[in-house]
Amino acid sequence: MARKKKNTVENDNQIKMFDNKNLKDIDISENSMVKNVNKGELLEYQIKRLFFFMGYFPKTNIIIQTSSDEPYDTVTDLDVYGIYIHSDFSEKTIWSDCKSGAAQEINRVAWLTGIKEMIEVDDILFVKKGTKLSTKLFANAKNIQIVDLSIIEDMEKRYGIKSNDWRGSWNPQIQNENINTFKNISAPNNLIYKRIFKFINTHYWAIEDNFTKCKKTITALRDLASLAELPLVLKEKRAIRWAVYQLSSMLMLPMLQICRQVQYFTNEDKIDIIILGLIYGSNSKSKIDDILKVTNNIARKTLYKYCGGENKLIDLPEIKLSQPEYTEAFVNMIFRIIEQPLSYFDILRFLDFALSQYDLENQQYDIKELSEIFNNTDDLLKSTKTFLHFICHITNMPKEVFVLLNDNESI
Repeated sequence: MARKKKNTVENDNQIKMFDNKNLKDIDISENSMVKNVNKGELLEYQIKRLFFFMGYFPKTNIIIQTSSDEPYDTVTDLDVYGIYIHSDFSEKTIWSDCKSGAAQEINRVAWLTGIKEMIEVDDILFVKKGTKLSTKLFANAKNIQIVDLSIIEDMEKRYGIKSNDWRGSWNPQIQNENINTFKNISAPNNLIYKRIFKFINTHYWAIEDNFTKCKKTITALRDLASLAELPLVLKEKRAIRWAVYQLSSMLMLPMLQICRQVQYFTNEDKIDIIILGLIYGSNSKSKIDDILKVTNNIARKTLYKYCGGENKLIDLPEIKLSQPEYTEAFVNMIFRIIEQPLSYFDILRFLDFALSQYDLENQQYDIKELSEIFNNTDDLLKSTKTFLHFICHITNMPKEVFVLLNDNESI
């Protein structure tokens, strides 16, 4: 999991705490929203909601493995993982290990310390009640905070979070319904849906190169663009849109990290770096050229063997790599983000909330509600609309999938 470390959280104006007097009342009771969710999973979504209001882009149930390709070993699963993007595109990460029941604190801290180093996460919250102070201090020295459940509730009050606020992507019931539906769609066959879901919660997070991560996410979005046109039942169409929204933010994340990589280069150098990255990924050009040279030689020798010797003239085209057809649009999008950092650095949280709260429900955007969460709502609306147009352009995704791109949407 490639990342850049930063020890302090800057740009506090990124986060806007709710004023409880202005917070939109939720007209659905807490129990009705989480009645089919077990205690442990509910805690994870509670932490996800907290991370969001602390300024992080939160994800739940990420499976960490040793490689994105076969063969690989599964390392662990991250209950809640948060990424905080600064205005200079650097980042800070946090992971919450949620234990609503019994757990051996010292053993767990030792294990967490090793995983922390392996995945290069900045902070860890180990949510566990009834831990003695000496154990908490021992963990604290390793940037692992053992947090009592009561402290989580206190922190929610500090950030103005209501206990019955289950909107957006931190609604466990809606998320689970769409996950289960998506994994079981069978048209044209079930394998493609299982493959895409595996990519969303597992393989994606094992890819260290940002360009490779972008390319594979774009491929998954292109697959979904085709599937979105199938004559499916409404529940299945909704689940496909859920997957599109997940992958949309997962595409923006490595693009922001690429902006971090190239922003201090000249424009000419930026373009060269991006093009080479899209062609070769994490491999060097010379390494790929050597592989292609060997591949070409093997192909020729194989043909010589079956065509009567090396003296016979064989017209065999050279195997070469070329840049993707969306390279120009990709370069332009990266340049746009770099040129408008204050309009884009918080876009992950905006996508996370808005796509689940409005697009998934096919509802118009509530500007008042958004303004209670984000300081720069107007800028985020414009940058989000630009990014969604970019997705549709390079993947052939129907614009109807996104509420902001509908002709009748006035923002």
